[in-house]
Amino acid sequence: MLAFKRRLLAAVCLWAIVLGQPAERMPSVDPNHYLPSTNPCYDSTGAPQRCVPDFINVAFNLNVDVTNTCGTTQPTRFCVQSGHMGHVGIRKVCDICDARVPAFAHPPSYLTDFNNPDNETWWQSDTMNEGTQYPNMVNLTINLEKAFDITYARLKFMSPRPESFIIYKKTTHDGEWIPWQYYSGSCKSTFKMPERAPILPGNEAVAQCTREFSDISPLTGGNIAYSTLDGRPSAENFEESEVLQEWVTAVAIRIVLLRMNTFGDEVFKDPKVLKSYYYAISDFAVGGRCKCNGHASNCVKSTGQGEQRLVCDCKHHTTGADCQQCEPFYQDRPWRAATSDEANECLPCDCNGLSQRCYFDQKLYDESGHGGHCIDCAGNTQGPHCENCTTNHWRRPGEHFCVPCSCNEQGSVSQQCNSEGQCECKPGVTGERCDQCKPGFYDFSPSGCKDCHCEAAGSWNNQPQCSPYSGDCQCKSNVEGQKCDKCKPGYFNLSLKNQYGCTPCFCYGHSSVCFASDGYYSVNTTSRFLEGTDKWTAGSERRLEDVQWAQVDNAIAVSQLENEAVYFYAPSKFLGDQRLAYNQDLTFTLRVKDDRVYPSKKDIVLVGASGLELSVPIFAQQNPYPASREQNYRFRIHADTQLQWQPNLREIDFIGVLSNLTAIKIRGTYSKGDVGYLSNFAFGTASITPDSEAEEGSAPAEWVETCNCTEGFVGQFCESCAPGYRRAVKFGGPLTKCIKCDCHGHSDSCDAESGACICQHNTGGDTCETCARGYYGNALNGTETDCQKCDCPENGPCVLLNDGTTFCTECPTGYTGKKRGKTL
Repeated sequence: MLAFKRRLLAAVCLWAIVLGQPAERMPSVDPNHYLPSTNPCYDSTGAPQRCVPDFINVAFNLNVDVTNTCGTTQPTRFCVQSGHMGHVGIRKVCDICDARVPAFAHPPSYLTDFNNPDNETWWQSDTMNEGTQYPNMVNLTINLEKAFDITYARLKFMSPRPESFIIYKKTTHDGEWIPWQYYSGSCKSTFKMPERAPILPGNEAVAQCTREFSDISPLTGGNIAYSTLDGRPSAENFEESEVLQEWVTAVAIRIVLLRMNTFGDEVFKDPKVLKSYYYAISDFAVGGRCKCNGHASNCVKSTGQGEQRLVCDCKHHTTGADCQQCEPFYQDRPWRAATSDEANECLPCDCNGLSQRCYFDQKLYDESGHGGHCIDCAGNTQGPHCENCTTNHWRRPGEHFCVPCSCNEQGSVSQQCNSEGQCECKPGVTGERCDQCKPGFYDFSPSGCKDCHCEAAGSWNNQPQCSPYSGDCQCKSNVEGQKCDKCKPGYFNLSLKNQYGCTPCFCYGHSSVCFASDGYYSVNTTSRFLEGTDKWTAGSERRLEDVQWAQVDNAIAVSQLENEAVYFYAPSKFLGDQRLAYNQDLTFTLRVKDDRVYPSKKDIVLVGASGLELSVPIFAQQNPYPASREQNYRFRIHADTQLQWQPNLREIDFIGVLSNLTAIKIRGTYSKGDVGYLSNFAFGTASITPDSEAEEGSAPAEWVETCNCTEGFVGQFCESCAPGYRRAVKFGGPLTKCIKCDCHGHSDSCDAESGACICQHNTGGDTCETCARGYYGNALNGTETDCQKCDCPENGPCVLLNDGTTFCTECPTGYTGKKRGKTL
């Protein structure tokens, strides 16, 4: 503001100088060349700042449209005014005005030409003798070609100055003529206006009427000068006054000459007197700057097609003849004229590089402080800043353009996806584009997908999935049914915890139907080695080895002195019937002395009663190679081939090995000179007694079976023969079939393991195939009377003779002879 006030003061000083200058010294400019401004539009750091073109004589060499010029139709005679004719000795000097003869012509071009004081030129009107006087007026109109900020307008007369005249201006080319200033020696009677009416704040864009410059003297060389801001209250705050900024703006100026000043002698109609009254102006000067609103330091000739006019050489991303608007892509805030405090440069629209077109949105500006509203956004974008995707599109992270959602019409609620590209799917439908059924759903249709109702416990990986076409669920290996909701025949206990879904019915091979038992708990049989070796032993293939208790480590240790690997042997509490360890884990911690290890196929070995061995390498089931640091190992006890137990057995046969374990061998050493340390050994199983070591209590062991035994078998696991049945092989154990007791009709029961009958009907032998002592007959007949009592002393034995009589075979002491019995 201070800088502007200084410039304004300089302009006032210039104005004072202008009034005292002859016409030839008025500021002028070559219209084809503007000197660079001393006030550039950018400071030394490149920051924009207010800049203005040079102050010039705007009217220089411009055409003036005049409504009356002397000598245009015919030569006319005029006389130079020298005073009242009544003055004795005064004579008027007369001359000829002839537009056809340059030496006698006074055309309008002389109003704005360069004035040479040694050869002064002027424009001149017809004289009063040709009727040039009120109410007949003369108009002088100058088109400035573009808007200028006008400081003053000045006329220098060769004739006496007019008694009444008006200065008009146009603010825009298509605007109305606006009075700028009235001059008259009779303001009230001529213009119905008071003399020098005060200009008040709030109403400063009004013209005044003044009698100044309305005297007849001087008869020649008199000046008339109009200052556009003189007497206007807001002149010192010009940058803040839009009213005054418009007031000084002009694209054209018109001088209306209404009435000549006379001595009153024209009333006598003396031709010589009338010929001395006319208008003659030697110079018409207009001081101002090319109006660029503070956004240009010079004006240039337009290069537009068919145009030859001045326009501002706009900076600050402004455009227009007057830099009166922002460039098309610089619409982020309202256009404003630059001030001394703020350049008010136009700011680019933020279109995120997706458009080169935008417009100013006042509502957006009021809401956000940024008014640039982008249009024609590229890359399927929209929004004031091209920040949003168009309908049915989305933007991938890190990418500029938006891509189609491509939502499946059949599976999507709509074609619009979210900011991550996920379409809104119908019930049971999934996929980024909603183009497939969810796991566990099928029958893709306009209604969505149907729920397969897969049982999670029976579904692969506990994730309900089914064929998207048939709806058949994808079951775990031991599960069946369209919904995976039942165990296969021979399996029981459908469980989420069981990766195979169901547990095989073992039942010692005597039944394939069973169900889960109540009252069993998941437990671990353990060796923590807190107080010793816990009866563990060790050995190689050829001999036993010593087991050392490593008290500090709560571990046991073995050493390999020869080339044969040394194994740890589990004690009896881990052996015997371990059927309930099936699908449970064997875990331990192991470290070795030497990091150089050579695993084998038989690093972990389970030995059955028949001598059959189940084995895996130490690194099986994603376990680590042994190392000199402690490492934890976990082996699942199951027939699944992926678990790498060798040989590959059916589940029923695998459990058969577990039903009577005779050894568990853990390889402890892996090279000669190695030392192995075993600790934290645990064997998962089930028991009717909860695990005392479990931190949160023992979980139910739902994998323990209760079998529905077939005929001839009894017991929870069909481990015993039913009454009346015996093992097919004496003492064959629970895996041996049970068959009916063979007692030849003399008993309904026998010893289940030995097969010996409990004989009746006086029979004897394991199968009641003979008569009891003291009886005779054929027990194989299978009747109650097969054996009859011998008629022998002291119930002695006898035999049946061919003749049907009996013969006592063992006479007691004191008896001799043969005793025959009766004939049968």
